[in-house]
Amino acid sequence: MALRRFAPSNRTQQSQRRNRPPVAPDRFREKTAEEPGGIAHPGELLPVEALPADLRVFRRTLRPQKLPKPPASHPENPIWRGLQLDDFQVEAIRALDDGFDCLVAAHTGNGKTLIADYLVDRAIQEGRRVFYTAPIKALSNQKYRDYCRHYGEGNVGLLTGDHQINRQAPIMVMTTEIFRNMLIEKDIPGELSHVVFDEVHYLNDPERGAVWEECLILLPPQVRLLGLSATVPNIHEIADWLSHVHDRPVPIVRYLHRHVPLEHNYYQRDTGLLEAGDVIRLWEEFSEPAADLAEQKARERRSPFKNFSRGLPATSHRSLVGCLTSMELLPALYFLFSRNGCEMAARDWQGHTFLDEAGREAAEASLGEVEERLPGLTATTIWAAMRDMLGRGIAFHHAGLPPVVKQAVEEMFGRGHIRLLYATETFAVGINYPVRTVCIDSTTKFDGKSFRVMTGTEYHQMAGRAGRRGMDEQGLVIVRVDYNNYAPERFPNWPERQPEPIRSRFTLSFNSVVNLAAHHSKEQVDKILTNNFKAYQESAEIRQAQKRLERLRTSLGAARCYLVGKNACPAVRYSLDKEMRTLERRIRTWKQQKVKSDRLKARLEQATQRQAEIREQLTGLPHMRCHRQDQANCQKRNTETSGFYQSWENAEGQLARARDQIDKIRREYERMVGFLKDKQYLTEEGAQLPRGAVLGKLHVEELLVTEWLFEGLFHDVTETQLAALIGGVVQEESRFEPHVTGASRTMGGWVEKARDTFFRVRDLVPAGLPQPHFRSEGCYLIKTLIETANWSDYLNLVNMAEGDAIALARRTMDVLRQLARAVEEDEALRKKVGRAQDLVARPEVVAGL
Repeated sequence: MALRRFAPSNRTQQSQRRNRPPVAPDRFREKTAEEPGGIAHPGELLPVEALPADLRVFRRTLRPQKLPKPPASHPENPIWRGLQLDDFQVEAIRALDDGFDCLVAAHTGNGKTLIADYLVDRAIQEGRRVFYTAPIKALSNQKYRDYCRHYGEGNVGLLTGDHQINRQAPIMVMTTEIFRNMLIEKDIPGELSHVVFDEVHYLNDPERGAVWEECLILLPPQVRLLGLSATVPNIHEIADWLSHVHDRPVPIVRYLHRHVPLEHNYYQRDTGLLEAGDVIRLWEEFSEPAADLAEQKARERRSPFKNFSRGLPATSHRSLVGCLTSMELLPALYFLFSRNGCEMAARDWQGHTFLDEAGREAAEASLGEVEERLPGLTATTIWAAMRDMLGRGIAFHHAGLPPVVKQAVEEMFGRGHIRLLYATETFAVGINYPVRTVCIDSTTKFDGKSFRVMTGTEYHQMAGRAGRRGMDEQGLVIVRVDYNNYAPERFPNWPERQPEPIRSRFTLSFNSVVNLAAHHSKEQVDKILTNNFKAYQESAEIRQAQKRLERLRTSLGAARCYLVGKNACPAVRYSLDKEMRTLERRIRTWKQQKVKSDRLKARLEQATQRQAEIREQLTGLPHMRCHRQDQANCQKRNTETSGFYQSWENAEGQLARARDQIDKIRREYERMVGFLKDKQYLTEEGAQLPRGAVLGKLHVEELLVTEWLFEGLFHDVTETQLAALIGGVVQEESRFEPHVTGASRTMGGWVEKARDTFFRVRDLVPAGLPQPHFRSEGCYLIKTLIETANWSDYLNLVNMAEGDAIALARRTMDVLRQLARAVEEDEALRKKVGRAQDLVARPEVVAGL
């Protein structure tokens, strides 16, 4: 396809573009006339507008395509909550009404959660209970608030690591981890009829996918499930697996259309909106060295780029946002893969507003209401700056923000006061806030180990937020072009890149093993070990390999000698026998030499090894004879099917690997059970000993915390030190300030004793089993959090983002709650753990809970 725009309109315009100064990359740079919005004077708010040149290019290349609309729903479909249901929603509801499970796969924004809401509403009317599980606390909190508005707080409960509200309510909203713990410990109410698994494709999450598998496997037979998922290629495989596990059909409802079709583009400031092929051709054309000076001058004359001689220029987010604003394509979600990037981009609009006077007044009224309803919001260190942005219709959102601030941003966004939100990709998960336009700053992201191109699943998760049903004809998705570190694979055609298939992430923990051994029969345990999704996928591999082998066995290419061993072929055997005789002669000759050089020794060793290999190949092979005509036919057949032997070997290798993977799960479970029996956690019959009873109620570093408890460490330390120890096990791997690491090594004997136990446990746990984790820096951070009176002083001292500090404290509180439950028979220690939890729960930490 031809590029949409290459040449400037005239030479004067081209000259002006070449002479423009480059945009300064400074974080707090002075705004120039070259940037959208103009110059803001002190106290003045300027509206955001695109530069005329940028806008002309953007408008010329913005050519909305006529995308296909989804098929119309049946006109007689019922109306529920003022909305006429779509065909796929009706189909799913009928399956649930008929007593079936149901998996619903549909694009973001098509109304999957309406099916869950119907199920909850019906359960309330019929006096039954429903659990709603979600992968992230933000989504759990949002659903809790929604259901409280509809059914009243008395009918809704919430269970997360932070909340324990109304456990006996008919509607229970919880994180999937909480539900998994209830299943493991057999703490499921008999009146439970359905469980909703929102974002069930989290099965694919490397760190938490195993939780989903355990929940789906352990689901009681009388409980039905509703799984809500984005579109994934292997949804049928998941349904087949669930049918196999629970021995009942699991219907699938798929809806592959979008009510608001999406248009996908790349954006480069000087060329406007581009397709993937255009981006790559631009680079190839203008990065190829010119043959001579004349060609170089000619290129500069026809180049769409300003300052072409300096190389391909960067495109600022401000240029793109300015065009979106001028073209009335807001509200927009602008995704960046960096917390700092989100904050810096939002601060780049200092002195500018995306709201008119009436909009600012409405935003101020909502901000006052939010501040009054969310205690602790105004005390956070970031709120003053965030409030100023929100009053101008802009904000940022990432995991480093305090939860109460994130909640305020989400509420303001939901009310329509935010026209531009810079966010990390976590905002794309679960929370239902569609927009007119989605922008993605870069196609590459850092995954904790290296930079890589984002996956199709990640792209479609973010892109799916574009397009508001009933408001937009089309949604717009734009990826900013960044030619730094160019590689063609960084610019794929995203609509053609489908989400990746879901793979199993099943793993075993000591907590799950000690509870499985104690609370489940051997038959039930074997069902879990052999029916997890990983085993099912490996079984599918086995079935495929067996089918391949059978096809090969009956194919014309299957020479009869190969079925008993290809080396039995007289021609092959003759070659091997001849090679064996040659090796024997050489080895005999070389051994007779009295002085052997290093080279001769190496050749002798190689020959001896080859001799052993041939002897092993010939052992047990039948002697076969072939007539001359048979040999000719065999040679002709083998020539025609030259890939037969390799195909056979590949199929056999696939079969062996798949069987080994299934056996590996069993072997790992048996190793962990043996370890727990040897270390006095389980009896020989699998019953829990005192250590096992404690470990079974802990879900984070359960082995290490249990050993600390039985060594008496928690009895010997103070409440502050006890909380600090738990901080050491929940602290994730990270880079710490040098003074934090240094101080964590000199806190006293209680940390040394804890570290000694950690090393002892680490040495005890066999390789291949879950290894304990402990960072003394976490001890220092929690101890300092408790002892530092001023919150701002604490954050400055440890140099942590406010949200990260709160997250660490809340994880610590969560494990302290688990520990209090595990030691409830020791009244004195239980109260001590409670006091430690209260010390961590300072106002800044619990704000918004």
